[in-house]
Amino acid sequence: MPDTSRWITVGELAESFGPDNNALPPTEDLAGKTLDLHLENGQVLEHRFGLDGKLAWMTTAGPGAGQGAEETYSATKVRDGIYFVQYLRHLERATTIILVLDPDQGIATAVIGQLPEEAEVRRSLAERVAQGQELTAVTATFLSGALNAPFTADTPRHARTGELVGRRVEYTYSPTERYEHIYLNEDFYTWQCLLGSEKGYADTDRCHYYRLADDLYLFAWREKIVPTLGVVVVDFDAMRTTGKICGYQGSGFGELADFPVGAHARLLNVTGRD
Repeated sequence: MPDTSRWITVGELAESFGPDNNALPPTEDLAGKTLDLHLENGQVLEHRFGLDGKLAWMTTAGPGAGQGAEETYSATKVRDGIYFVQYLRHLERATTIILVLDPDQGIATAVIGQLPEEAEVRRSLAERVAQGQELTAVTATFLSGALNAPFTADTPRHARTGELVGRRVEYTYSPTERYEHIYLNEDFYTWQCLLGSEKGYADTDRCHYYRLADDLYLFAWREKIVPTLGVVVVDFDAMRTTGKICGYQGSGFGELADFPVGAHARLLNVTGRD
């Protein structure tokens, strides 16, 4: 029987997921392009995608105007015309940015994720419950946006959805790593590791679902035991995923482990709801 008394770090998880994984290959479709992202909170961010895997971003209007930096980014093509872009924002502590770009519709969804400081991680779940807080200290903000045009009340959005609720899905990340997800309701899902470095581990965590297109969803989860943010796009037409996992490299709170993931999906069953 596996020893589940010790939860592994995200850095150890990254090492397990690395060899012979099913992550989608990166795309250079965005290289050389400039996109202005107009977010619903009034921010406008210019993104210049370089030819060398670098991304220069600048907030040109709204909160944080004038701030900017150059980061290393990665992008995958989810479907024709839809892209998953991610990078770490080094001007802010333990912060990651995920962009789902949908140029055909002229829209995007931005996810701003941040890992907690040590003091927050050390607080007990009982204390968090007593103070009316979420069990996880990992935060994620979801913002709708328009590409190269102002965001207005008429701008389409990738909307929150409950279409995944009731599905039980098996995800194979590599020949050695396989997991099962059960999407319980609009706010929580249960996962268990069937094969791999976390075999025997299971938990129920906070999650978020957004509908991108027919049979295409943005799924994010925030774990409470080992502070972890996962963000993937699930394609139930191609039956595969693409995305990333972000957490701390080791037991400390300085170095990040941030790595791409992708899986082949198999729908096991669907539980009906009243």
